[in-house]
Formats: sequence, C-alpha cells, structure tokens
Amino acid sequence: MARIVWPKYLLELLDDLPLRDAELIVEKTKILVRFPRLYPVRPKGRFRRHRWLLAGRWIVYYRVADETIFIRALWPAQIP
Repeated sequence: MARIVWPKYLLELLDDLPLRDAELIVEKTKILVRFPRLYPVRPKGRFRRHRWLLAGRWIVYYRVADETIFIRALWPAQIP
C-alpha cells in the first residue's frame, strides 16, 4: 500500500477551507492509498504529468513515485 505525503502549506490551506470541503478532499484522497494510479494524467498545462481528481469544488493534483503519493496542489474547479 502507498502512503500519502501532504506538504505543510496544503495542510494549512485545508484548515482554512470550510469543514465540508476539507473533509471531502481528505476522503477522496484516501482511496489513493490502495489505487495510486486510479485517476488520469494531465497531458498539458501547468500541472502536466500530474494525476488529478475532482473533490467537490476542488481539483487535487498529485504525483506518484514508487509507493508514495505526493499531493502537489489544490486548485478551484470553478473560478468565479
């Protein structure tokens, strides 16, 4: 099973998000422990070669190296 590594700045961001959003993001990323390559790779753009998943109003970008998942960014799925 893989392990998930969250950078400190993203953990701080999760604390600042509404509780419902933060819980959904954490819940959606838990499946990555068992299936790290489940979601598609972005072929171009700012996060090219990153995998991504949709968690409510947020896109979670991550990379997989061996059996470690590095969460790289949270991006709003819709910019007002």
